Amino acid sequence: MSEARTGKLARRAEILDAAFAEFAAHGYGGASMAAIAQRAKASKETLYAWFGDKERMFIALLEDRLERMRTRSWTVAAREPSAETVLPVIAEDVIRFMLEIAPLSQAVAAGAAGSRALELAGQAIRQERANFVDYLVACRERGEIAFEDDPFELASLFVAMAEGEWSMRLATGLIRELTDDTIASHARLVTRIFLKGLAPA
Repeated sequence: MSEARTGKLARRAEILDAAFAEFAAHGYGGASMAAIAQRAKASKETLYAWFGDKERMFIALLEDRLERMRTRSWTVAAREPSAETVLPVIAEDVIRFMLEIAPLSQAVAAGAAGSRALELAGQAIRQERANFVDYLVACRERGEIAFEDDPFELASLFVAMAEGEWSMRLATGLIRELTDDTIASHARLVTRIFLKGLAPA
């Protein structure tokens, strides 16, 4: 990849991080391309040229967060596909994505104009869930796990276990922050319980 291409991708990531901060702080309705440009130290013209409008920027932001999650999980799966290796990574990514998506979901709730953006995000999340279902079926075919239940329900159960009560704990002050060590420890625990329940006879 050329230096110019790498630089452009890095700049795009900086702008999306600025957009995340603006949407999280002011909601979808309260955020503006001008404010995002100011946060990103970019011109409005650059933002419109790269993203089109606020809604498409919001969609790009959601897709970026999903892509980060997808890339990490499936890179690990390609290298070492065992459930014992991959499931903790998926659990960690679920937690991190949940923490990132929460402010964006609240941003949309604060401005109904962004409902289409959230609908598109929902489609992307459903696709990721379908990929996870396929992965669980592949694990069953390799004899790593055994189940007769609906694999979609099992995938949903794993995601719910990973999500836990972290949002509530953070919102109510039961914990001040969710550290990397806490996330990793919870991911291992969820994986251990999940695999124990699906252990082949």
